[in-house]
Amino acid sequence: MNVLITGAAGFIGGNFSRYLAARRPELNLTLLDKMSPYSTMAPIQPLLDSGQATFVRLDLADFERLAALFGEKQFDAVVNFAAESHNDRAIRDSRPFVSSNIVGAYNVMEACRIHETRRMVQVSTIEVYGEQAGEVPWFTEGSPLNAKTPYSASKAAADLLVRSHMLTYPDLDVALTHCANNYGPWQFPEKLLPLAVTNLLRGRKIPLYGDGLQRRDWLHVLDHCRGIELVMDREERGLLAGADTDPSQLPIFDFSARMELTNRELVGLVASELGLVADEWISYVADRPNHDRRYLINPAKAERELKFRPSTSLEQGVSDTVSWYADNRSWWEPLVARNDRLEFDWTGFSR
Repeated sequence: MNVLITGAAGFIGGNFSRYLAARRPELNLTLLDKMSPYSTMAPIQPLLDSGQATFVRLDLADFERLAALFGEKQFDAVVNFAAESHNDRAIRDSRPFVSSNIVGAYNVMEACRIHETRRMVQVSTIEVYGEQAGEVPWFTEGSPLNAKTPYSASKAAADLLVRSHMLTYPDLDVALTHCANNYGPWQFPEKLLPLAVTNLLRGRKIPLYGDGLQRRDWLHVLDHCRGIELVMDREERGLLAGADTDPSQLPIFDFSARMELTNRELVGLVASELGLVADEWISYVADRPNHDRRYLINPAKAERELKFRPSTSLEQGVSDTVSWYADNRSWWEPLVARNDRLEFDWTGFSR
């Protein structure tokens, strides 16, 4: 079975590549990435060295080269992780997000359709649902898309293209997933949890936007990988009745561990793991523009239809992640050295 994993040098794509290679050594894996400044070969290099996978450097916006790769490899399944994913950078310059997240996803779907790939999984984000209103207990696969930021809007645009392909080309077996905030090893240290860990390990305070009370839902990356594998292996059922008007009937699956914390509580766990008092190591800074206050998804559909169950508690996952960054300074120290401070200063920002 030939499997293509795009965005394989990113955080989730790299973890999924390692996860799948370990669990399914019989698969022929092709790992693809365009290698942006936020990509890293470190997690997948052992797979290439051992011959478990091959690597292709390719920008998904280049449809001609992508189509040629599909023609050569005849993939049975494709999992598309490739995306620009940092809200802060999208506010500064959203053009790369449009290219990778919209054009790239469209090109992958079209290559799958033209070359009759058996199955595609498009990996999206909880943020396409926007900010959670006070009377809304959680988002589900049927919730309306209400993206508020340039990053989440680019992912929501790709979601709509995926839904249109599901309904227009029923022979194209494409599924769509959304997920709670991921954390774990190999995450680029500009994101909240690794930023907190690496700052503390360098004796620096943790910058928290606004009052730090934004609420987020957290899922360990390896639990997310298990969910993606379940979607990739699911039994094909075709489109259900009513799917044209009810997106919850489409092959869309939302993953969560039902673990919601404020950003302040999360960095408190990180500080505690390092034997520090969080209040002494937090610096409250200007909030970023249009910052979602809260979002939470209900994984009931994935639990019911895919038997999805996360296996890592938040406390254990944070502990393991802090230990991983403490033990792998040789990986992240050169990354932070490129830019002494990875956090953004939004003081006085207007446009």
